[in-house]
Amino acid sequence: MSVPAIGLITLAIGLLALFRGADMALLCFMPMALLGSAGAVLLGGAGTIQPAHLMLGFVLLAVFVKPARFAVPLRSATFPREGFWLILVVVYGVVGAMLLPRVFAGTTGVNAIGATDYGPSVLLVPLGPTSGNITQSVYIVADGLCFMTVLTYGSTARGFAVVVRAILAYCIADIVFAAIDMATSATNTGDLLGFIRNADYQLHLDEVTGGMKRIVGSFTEASAFSYATVGILGFTARLWLAGRWPRLTGGISFLSLGLLAFSTSSTAYVATPGLAAVVYAGAVLRVIRRGAAAPVSFAFLALTPVALLAIVAAIALSPSASATMWDFISVTLLDKSTSQSGIERAQWNLTAWRNFQDTLGLGGGLGSIRASSFPLAVLSNLGVVGAVGFAGFFASVFWADRGDVPHSLDADLRSAARTACAGLLIGAAVSGALVDLGLPFYVFAGLACAMPRPERAEARILPRPESVPVALRG
Repeated sequence: MSVPAIGLITLAIGLLALFRGADMALLCFMPMALLGSAGAVLLGGAGTIQPAHLMLGFVLLAVFVKPARFAVPLRSATFPREGFWLILVVVYGVVGAMLLPRVFAGTTGVNAIGATDYGPSVLLVPLGPTSGNITQSVYIVADGLCFMTVLTYGSTARGFAVVVRAILAYCIADIVFAAIDMATSATNTGDLLGFIRNADYQLHLDEVTGGMKRIVGSFTEASAFSYATVGILGFTARLWLAGRWPRLTGGISFLSLGLLAFSTSSTAYVATPGLAAVVYAGAVLRVIRRGAAAPVSFAFLALTPVALLAIVAAIALSPSASATMWDFISVTLLDKSTSQSGIERAQWNLTAWRNFQDTLGLGGGLGSIRASSFPLAVLSNLGVVGAVGFAGFFASVFWADRGDVPHSLDADLRSAARTACAGLLIGAAVSGALVDLGLPFYVFAGLACAMPRPERAEARILPRPESVPVALRG
C-alpha cells in the first residue's frame, strides 16, 4: 500500500475540514468526485481508493458529529421511502457479493470485473469470487452513505444551500479540468497531470477520433468524462430555464454542451439528445400545468425546433458539410457497432443477460459480472431483488411528493437535481459497465429528496450580487 501526493493532499484537506466543519468538507468533496483517474491510496492488486471516497470519510465524520442528525436517515429508511429501497440494494449487494459467486460457482461463463483465479479476465471465465466483489461492495456502501449524508445535511436551510454551492463548484471544476486536458494535450505537457492520473486503471488519454482529440478531462476516458458532464448539463440547464442565476448556469450549460459535442464520445452523442428530450418535455409540462415560466423557458421552447431545422437545412444544402457530418457520424456512432470495442460491448450485454438467466434471476453477485448497460449490469449482478430495489429508489427520487411550492427556489433546485439524475441514468444505460452509478449521482439524488425545514425563509444559495465577480453574476 502507498499514499501518493494526491492522497496526502486529500488527507490534509480532510483533516482541515474536520476543524472547519461540514460546510468545508462538502465544498471540497464534490470537486474531488471528478478525479476519476486519481488514486489517493494505492492498494496494489487489491484496488485503488479514489480521493472522493477517501474524502467521503471526513464528510461523514463532519456531518454526523451531531447525534441528532441520525434522525433523518432513520426516517428515510422506513418503508416505502427512498432510504428503504437503497438500503435493500446495498444489503443485498454486499451479502450477495460474498455468497452468490460461491453458490453459482462455475454454472455460467462471465466477463469478470476483477482479477480471478484464471488471471485477468479478457475472455469468458467461470463465475466465481473475484476482487471485484470486494471493490464493488465498498463502492455501493459508499454510494449509500453519500446519499444519506447529503439527504441529512440538506434537511436544514444552511446545509441545503451548501450542497447546492458544492454542486456548482463541481460543475465549474469539470469545465476547468476539460480545458486543462485540451491545453496540455495541445502543448504535449500532459505529464503535468501525472499526479492526478496515477490510479491503477487503463487510461485512454490521447486517443483521436475523426481527427479530433477525445476529451477526457480528469477521467480515465472520454466516456467517463461525457457521463459526468451529461449530469452537469442536466442540472444547470434546468436552473437556467427556471431563471436561476442565468449567467452562471447558462454559461455552464452552453460550455458543457460544447464539450459534449466535441468529446467524440458515443456516450455523449446518445445521452445528450435523450437528456435534451427530457429537458424539453419538462419545460412543456411546466408551461401547460402552471401557465407561467421564466422568459428564457418560452424562448427555449419556441426557438429550439427552429434552430434544429435551420441546422439540418444548412447541412443538407451544403454537400461538403453533409459529407463531413456523415463521415463524423459514421466514425463516432455507426461504425462503433462493428468496431472491436462495439463488438466486445455487445458481447458483454448478451453474456450478462445469459448470466441473469443461468443464476435463476438471483444474479451472480455484486462485482462478478461486467456488462455495457446499467440495467443489464443490475440484472446480471443483483438479479430481480436488486432491480426491484433500484426501481423503488428511482421512483422515490423522481416521483415522490415533496410538497413543492411551484416556482419556489427549493422546487427548482430539486427539479434540477432530478434532471441531472435522469441524464446520468441515460448515460449509464448507454455504456454503464457496472452497478455503481458514481458518487455524484447520489449527491444529486440526495438533493432531490432533501426537504429543508419549512419554517425558514428561502436560503440564499449564492453570495450577495455585490460580492460575486461580475463574470459570475446571474
